[in-house]
Amino acid sequence: MDFKTASLILIQGGIFLLILWFLNRNLLQPVLKILNDREAKTEGFFAEADEMGKKAMAAVEDYEEKLRQAKREALDLKRKFVAEGLEKREEVLGGARSEASAHLDGIRDEVAKEVEKTRSVLHEEVRALGREIAEKILGRAL
Repeated sequence: MDFKTASLILIQGGIFLLILWFLNRNLLQPVLKILNDREAKTEGFFAEADEMGKKAMAAVEDYEEKLRQAKREALDLKRKFVAEGLEKREEVLGGARSEASAHLDGIRDEVAKEVEKTRSVLHEEVRALGREIAEKILGRAL
């Protein structure tokens, strides 16, 4: 190889290295930076989406727990009202039974008095009728 060819190869190698350095600095590095930035943003969006998903799940769980608590409170309140209603019903029924029993006792007492009065009146009438029958049969006053 002669000197001319060797110098030409060295010059072409230098130009190649210079073009390679220039392209790397002005073309490859900015493109790689853009790609890295895009990947970082994408990962950031995924991380943010995961975080939002976790927050949403926590909010749903909180909502469901509050809903369960509200249902429990409503059921307890319903049971309380039912118990109060039953208690009030028993109280009203007990009062009505007492009143009905007192009224029935009063009616029984009145009926017993009337029966006793009627018996005494009938007893007197039976005696009077018996006397009249005996007088008519005997034909004389007793």
